[in-house]
Amino acid sequence: MKKLITLLLTIVLLISSFTAFALDLEDPDRDGYIIPGSRFRRGEILFISKDGIELKTNQGREKYKITEETSYEKRGKTIGLNQIKEGDKVLLTFNTIYAGEVATIKIEDEDKTIAGVLRGRLELVDERNKEIIIKNPYIYKEGKWLAFPKYTIKLKTTGENLYNASQKITLQRLKNFKDREIYIAYDENLGRMNVAKLVIKNGLAQEYGGKISNILYTTGQMVVNNVPLNIQEGTIIIKDNRLVDSLNIDKHRDITATVDNIYGRKDLSLLSMSTNILEDRIDNTKLSIYRGKIEDIYEYEVEIGKLNYRLEYQVLKDGKWEEVLDSQRFSLSEDTLIYDSELKETIDPMYFISSRYINITDIKNLTLRNRLKNNYYKNKQAYFVVREGEYGKELLALNLTPHKQTYNQNVNLNHSTTGEIKAIDFENSTLTLSKVKNLNTLNNRWENSSDETLDLKKSVILLNDMPLPIDRIYSLREGAKVYIIKEKISSINEGYVLIIED
Repeated sequence: MKKLITLLLTIVLLISSFTAFALDLEDPDRDGYIIPGSRFRRGEILFISKDGIELKTNQGREKYKITEETSYEKRGKTIGLNQIKEGDKVLLTFNTIYAGEVATIKIEDEDKTIAGVLRGRLELVDERNKEIIIKNPYIYKEGKWLAFPKYTIKLKTTGENLYNASQKITLQRLKNFKDREIYIAYDENLGRMNVAKLVIKNGLAQEYGGKISNILYTTGQMVVNNVPLNIQEGTIIIKDNRLVDSLNIDKHRDITATVDNIYGRKDLSLLSMSTNILEDRIDNTKLSIYRGKIEDIYEYEVEIGKLNYRLEYQVLKDGKWEEVLDSQRFSLSEDTLIYDSELKETIDPMYFISSRYINITDIKNLTLRNRLKNNYYKNKQAYFVVREGEYGKELLALNLTPHKQTYNQNVNLNHSTTGEIKAIDFENSTLTLSKVKNLNTLNNRWENSSDETLDLKKSVILLNDMPLPIDRIYSLREGAKVYIIKEKISSINEGYVLIIED
């Protein structure tokens, strides 16, 4: 018996020695080495930048460092930092047991973004099956409450995120509010509606919209159109179709809101914030859209010039075109998307920037061949989509519009539109958009509009900063966010620039 015990102890010691030896071989100098990815943290993003991330977890707020080695994943694919948003539920993995540098940020439950917001009367609370039923429901669309086509709606709930003003309540206590009106932010999974957050309605409903002129995070009060509004713990706050914290509310942000007016005090029940694809991004870059003429073409550079002798070239700022006086060049690359929207032909960047080195007869389209051969595009109008950052200004896409030569100082500027992809028609190359907002340049406000269809045949399309040929629009996802420069030619708008973020 003693010999058997001795033998077993010897085997254990040998295995331990071999394991330690193997770890030393793999990384002998790293103190606190662990198997990569075996240490992890889960939470909801409160803040994120190119240098760090702050999570809300069950233990509170936690901060970690992001480095150049940090990778980002969504739906099993590698993505860019800019595709990660506040409110995303993420899994962080680490390669060491002590250090705070994140190895990988993986978005979890990416399809559980907020599908919509409902208002209705609480009919039933089923604690056993964790379900609630509301009657006489309305759905929040285009800044308005519209009647829902069903008389009752059943929703699943985990029993979390249930509020009466700033007080968190249980599913059992929710029964006490039968026949009271409630607001529900919901997500969808396998065709089932789930409660993401619920708050009891406590006063007379009022609607507000506009820019936030001031906000005090310590007191939970903000000002919109000179009206003070109170943020509660139970306020449903939505940004980029995600539930976010009150700390994620930005000053000067355009919002729509529903408040409970209680004896003159206005408590926020719902706050929806609009964001813009052309805003500054967390990796310290931004996308800009310019409109002008091609002043000159150089080796891997293009210079932008004025639209005509009276009108300088322009840049899009807050949805409006503003003139720019200084001369600028943008760097070209072999990845730049160059498109002639008149011919509906894509131009190989090398043909465009180095035509003297290329056998021009290789181009099958005779009209395009002659245009390149004769320097046709010099002094012709174009849209320039540029990524600006610390390393300069990269031309991502160039939409040549040589047929447009009628601009003057009274240009119709109503071209900026935002929305989400609702449907894709591959055969006709069109997109149907929902949650549409058009910029009204008279009052400088984004105004809600009904669904609209967009013709893509004259468009340059960028998906997450990457050029997307029109024959690959099948790869677009419904719900993706879109920024559009368009013109209304007929009943269907023609898009010239589409910037899509998924």
